[in-house]
Amino acid sequence: MQHRRFCEAEDREIPYEEVGRGWELPDGRLVPLTDQDLARLPPATRHVVEVFGFVPGQAIDPIAYSRPHYVGPGGPQADRPYALLVEALARN
Repeated sequence: MQHRRFCEAEDREIPYEEVGRGWELPDGRLVPLTDQDLARLPPATRHVVEVFGFVPGQAIDPIAYSRPHYVGPGGPQADRPYALLVEALARN
């Protein structure tokens, strides 16, 4: 399989040096992205969970118990952070 960069407007193949990255806005305009822009983005594996506190069991409406709730890691990259969260919650 071969990947070719082709400009339909100019009917020509585009050399790699002329290829750039960008983000398409809803109105169709393109915003160019530089390597510096991409370096400032947070890594895809970085997710944050903030636990602000806990409430006593009596403060939870019993209706909340009638619906199941599931919390788990979102993929293999989240296994370790999730295990640390579970461990921290078990200590309290």
